[in-house]
Amino acid sequence: MRTMRRATRRRPAAVWIAAFCLVLGATGGAHAAAMVTGKQIKDGTVAGVDVRNRTVDGADVTDGSIAPRDFAGPALGEPGPRGEQGRTGAPGLRVVTFATSRTYEPAPGEVVTAFAVCPEGLVALGGGATTHIGNRLQLLDSAPLSVNPHERRAWVTRVRNNTTVKVYTHTFAVCAEVR
Repeated sequence: MRTMRRATRRRPAAVWIAAFCLVLGATGGAHAAAMVTGKQIKDGTVAGVDVRNRTVDGADVTDGSIAPRDFAGPALGEPGPRGEQGRTGAPGLRVVTFATSRTYEPAPGEVVTAFAVCPEGLVALGGGATTHIGNRLQLLDSAPLSVNPHERRAWVTRVRNNTTVKVYTHTFAVCAEVR
């Protein structure tokens, strides 16, 4: 008899606690919903499912922040009329030859600077250094060389021999005719 009496005494308290929590949760939730602003939302955390349909319009979007890839389906509409012919582009180029420097034999630890010069009328577009034993040289510099950038005829490299033996190396340049 005693156990039954204890159970009936505790049951109303449990019901009151549950009701209190329900009321507190309902009012607390409404209170929290009214207080959330954009400042409290971390960038990139709101997904499309979190936004009610037809509630975002052009005034809510920063200009230039949406790209065509952000749209699903044909959101861009039909293409417009063809524009006017543009200006003629810069003249092209034609790779003609490769220039190489003489062969150098830097001693172990030695740094060598070498130049590859393109023939007259051609421009060095790129270049580098090579060796006969793979990648044992350390390339310190590789760049075009000229006083006048429109007549850039040479390529320069600086390499360090990181081996314990003499190594053969040379510099090369890709030479082209710029039209």
